[in-house]
Amino acid sequence: MKTKAGLLNALHDEIKRLQLLADKIEASEEPDLHPISDLATVLRDRRESLRLSVTDVSDLAGLSPNTYRVLETGAGNPTITTLTGIGKVLNFDVWLELK
Repeated sequence: MKTKAGLLNALHDEIKRLQLLADKIEASEEPDLHPISDLATVLRDRRESLRLSVTDVSDLAGLSPNTYRVLETGAGNPTITTLTGIGKVLNFDVWLELK
């Protein structure tokens, strides 16, 4: 049976290991890839993290606010050109992977 001190030491060691892993992930140059099915969530989360309104993003991307709003609801069907323009505003790149 492990002692309370032993369990706490093991827990602290695990926390340190996880913090090192988190630091490594944050410092990574690897792209954070998402499937197209996550587009609406990615757009909304990114816009909110940058503290931009729907109107801000749509104006900067050259879209109507309604067009952008529809993309954030997941109901839109954007072109690559539209996504690239939004990516310039929200600071992301569009990648296409063929399998």
